[in-house]
Amino acid sequence: MRQRVITGILFALGIAAFIIPSLWYPIFTVAMAVIVGAVAVYELIKALRSGGFKPSCGLIVGGTLTALVIFILTWAFGLTVEASLALYLLIIGSYCLACGILIPVVRPDDESALRNGLISGGIVFYVSFPLYCLCTGMALIGNGWYYMLIGLCASWISDVFAYFSGVTLGKRKIVPHISPKKTWEGCIGGAVGCALAVMIYSVLVIKRVDSLNIRIVPFCAVTFFIGFLISVMSQLGDWFASVIKRRVGIKDYGNIFPGHGGMMDRFDSAFFTLPVGVLLALIAINFF
Repeated sequence: MRQRVITGILFALGIAAFIIPSLWYPIFTVAMAVIVGAVAVYELIKALRSGGFKPSCGLIVGGTLTALVIFILTWAFGLTVEASLALYLLIIGSYCLACGILIPVVRPDDESALRNGLISGGIVFYVSFPLYCLCTGMALIGNGWYYMLIGLCASWISDVFAYFSGVTLGKRKIVPHISPKKTWEGCIGGAVGCALAVMIYSVLVIKRVDSLNIRIVPFCAVTFFIGFLISVMSQLGDWFASVIKRRVGIKDYGNIFPGHGGMMDRFDSAFFTLPVGVLLALIAINFF
């Protein structure tokens, strides 16, 4: 427990070291996304190969670098966030589908070529899309960092509430064959805690900064629901990563964070919640 807490504090300080300068220089967010993405891709490829899968390193690296180039170009030319995301989905979406076609063509005698091609394309989208959303939200949206903090940090807040709720109250297992320690009590505690945290943050920060034209009671209700939804997405992200780990027979994706595991173990939930941050920013800008 002590090691886990110390590592968690150091991890939070490391994230803050990138996020705080990003308020003035978004390039720090891009640097963080590159580091997280590179390590996550390495851990995923290593894990899948240990389980007998053969994802293509070349296709995965090529796809993630393409996503980085798309962002840099849209940022440099001042495209709107909507245009930037549309361009990403068009190009990277096509690339991911092409991965499932190219490998069987190149390896016609390999019966698992289609599967490995689709896995390669899936890794590209799984890792690059949430990080692309993070960079887009921080660099292309005015006051975007207020919303991206929700997408980034709410998943970890949900994890904290879920952990302590599960430890103190947990009795009923949810999916023991996938994640043996997850309980319904922890799941609900994480969702409620995350919902309250997002609601309070939204009232104290976002409503004041963006001067949103909405009454306080409906605003609290909406942000509480959003926080609850983010927690659900966060826990789905955690379970999805756990399914992969169980399938390939590993406990953690790595050990760079003692007591927590690897980069994927820390960002598996955030990969599912970061796109929500961009969505919230777009809704606030266009409708309020």
